[in-house]
Amino acid sequence: MGKFLREKKLGLIFLLIFFLLLVISLIKRDIFHETYQISIFFVVLIFIFSQYFDFEYRLFIGFDLGLLIICIFLLVFKLDTSAEYFANYVYGFLVLGIIGYFFDNLREKLKSKDAIKIYKKVFLSILIIFLVSSAFIFVIDFRRNSDYTVVIKENFIKFAISTKNKYLKTFKKDIYYSGIDTVEVNGKKISRNIIINIDNPKPDSIITKTIDLSGWAIETNSIYNTGIDRIEFFLDGKPGKGKYLGQFSYSYKPELASKNYIINLYNNFCNRQPTTSELNFWAINLEYNIMSYYDVANNVINESKFLDKSLTNEDFLRRIYAGLLNKDWDRTMLDKMKKDLTRADILYILINSEEFKIHSEIYYKNISLKKNNLDIIKESVGEKYGKQFYLSGFNFKIDSTKYKNGLHTIYVYAHSPIFGWDFKKININIKN
Repeated sequence: MGKFLREKKLGLIFLLIFFLLLVISLIKRDIFHETYQISIFFVVLIFIFSQYFDFEYRLFIGFDLGLLIICIFLLVFKLDTSAEYFANYVYGFLVLGIIGYFFDNLREKLKSKDAIKIYKKVFLSILIIFLVSSAFIFVIDFRRNSDYTVVIKENFIKFAISTKNKYLKTFKKDIYYSGIDTVEVNGKKISRNIIINIDNPKPDSIITKTIDLSGWAIETNSIYNTGIDRIEFFLDGKPGKGKYLGQFSYSYKPELASKNYIINLYNNFCNRQPTTSELNFWAINLEYNIMSYYDVANNVINESKFLDKSLTNEDFLRRIYAGLLNKDWDRTMLDKMKKDLTRADILYILINSEEFKIHSEIYYKNISLKKNNLDIIKESVGEKYGKQFYLSGFNFKIDSTKYKNGLHTIYVYAHSPIFGWDFKKININIKN
């Protein structure tokens, strides 16, 4: 085995680099959504190199088995979206392994006839053509897509902020869990208003066995969602002093029709894949009939500031037609835009068109609307503050038997992407 690994170390290095790209693309699809496409490019590159440097098809089969095990592991833990991404590569490497088997047999026959040099020159030529054509496609895409540099800049900023936050959370918790009181948006100062409400347990409750912690949290300035993206819990002290209990995360599996619709909206209007939390948020709104098909499209477009993006008229029409009607754009609209129609007019026409209504009707035929029986749905909050706050609820269970009997304080921390953290605390009495 050791000898085999030493002989094939170049191939293993390439596979390892590919695997790292794959993991990054799966974990950080919201930040590095282009890495998924890069990893596909790398797969093709690996296959071409495999024929030129004698990697052997067995490396593909072995690597494929490893990916299959990971895929099964993800399915067991109900990480279906990640499992789907891995499954694509499982199929891909299996096919490459089979093709590689036939190429390896051909290579052995050519070796016996001293024609292997021709074989390697062919694959070297394919490699050069592939690299040149890939570079050409990338440059053309870069020049055509006016948003390309903006996306790269945004991704870099997100990565830098993510790295900074991880450092602060690990070494400077007091700074990480702090908040700011005001922000300035379009020259106007907006004051923070994070509301955290703990419904259960009641203050000074006597707790035995399980603590059922539930309530809701919102940032009232938010327009499109609850304004809160994370809720964390601590016992007997603030972060850094108290014991970290965990964070609230709701596991939801959107129906395929909802998933396709939301992903299509984000791809065309935000130029990226939706994060898991974004996908879940809009899917629940759709499938529990809190927001309509129209409402979700309108909110995603407004949140993305699509109308303000510096796009050519052609690119604008291409994306708005693909995002709303899932088809190629109408060239007659280009003439109308040059005459008197604004981009806002185009959006209004398409989102209120009969064709968009037909898409909406087809969507509702393909899903089953659900009753409002989720713990996270807080109708009373939504009715008081706005529809976007319907999904503001949280619920979290704590095993009280792990802690000493007596008085304790639970801290509930809610995080706003705009204003940072705020918290509320509640006193309880554990008696087991």
